[in-house]
Amino acid sequence: MGAAVEAFGMSLNGARRVRFWNAVTAAFCGVLPALVLMRAYPARWRLLLAAFLIGLVWSNGFEYAYHRWILHWPKGTLGKGHLLHHSTLGTPYEPEHVTFGSSPLAVAMIFVVNGIPVILLDRIFNLRLAAGMLIGFAGYFIITEEVHWRIHLGGWLPPGLSAARDYHLKHHDRPDARFNVFLPIFDLLFGNLGVEVYGEHCRRPLSERALGLFRAATEGALVYTYLIAAFIFFWCSFPATARRRSEKRRIQAESPKSPS
Repeated sequence: MGAAVEAFGMSLNGARRVRFWNAVTAAFCGVLPALVLMRAYPARWRLLLAAFLIGLVWSNGFEYAYHRWILHWPKGTLGKGHLLHHSTLGTPYEPEHVTFGSSPLAVAMIFVVNGIPVILLDRIFNLRLAAGMLIGFAGYFIITEEVHWRIHLGGWLPPGLSAARDYHLKHHDRPDARFNVFLPIFDLLFGNLGVEVYGEHCRRPLSERALGLFRAATEGALVYTYLIAAFIFFWCSFPATARRRSEKRRIQAESPKSPS
């Protein structure tokens, strides 16, 4: 008993350090490039807010895809490491495998994989979305890792997230469902809402499952259509505003000055 308590204490202390530096790394990798981009390519606050929201949805989708197809691929290196997260549940070594990134370097690589394509596309098409999206990605990563930590180690959760503990721990009962930790947007879109729902889904006839997949795809298309439409609305409003201001300045410059 004493050895188990000692092992848990050592595991917890080491994991706390990793969690702290993971958060620092995520903030650094997200906010610093965003500040540079905002200074080099200024954008209105409405566009930054729209980009921030798009970044949150993108992060939720990345979390789902990364968790489902990378971490749960048993032949991959990351998949083998993630098996420890499942196998050490309830053991003294559980804290060592709760953090999303095994080290700050792993967190930095996640931001490199996501950030570079976003920044390149942003500059090619002059969208000015990358800054807000990077901040959204950093915020989502920090919050998700914190919530995941508290789910596994019995920490306090806000009232709105009280159901997240039960939701995620059922993923450990049935690892082929519930891939989002606490915000199941893509679990909903892809029909992976939980153990009971998943079992009922598998027992349904093929025609009903195909209809459910069609509905999920339709919902996903509607979500992204809404986001794209909102972005186009915000993006198109700024050139018009700039043209009006430019025209106003031109008229003022061309108008004859009143004699003194």
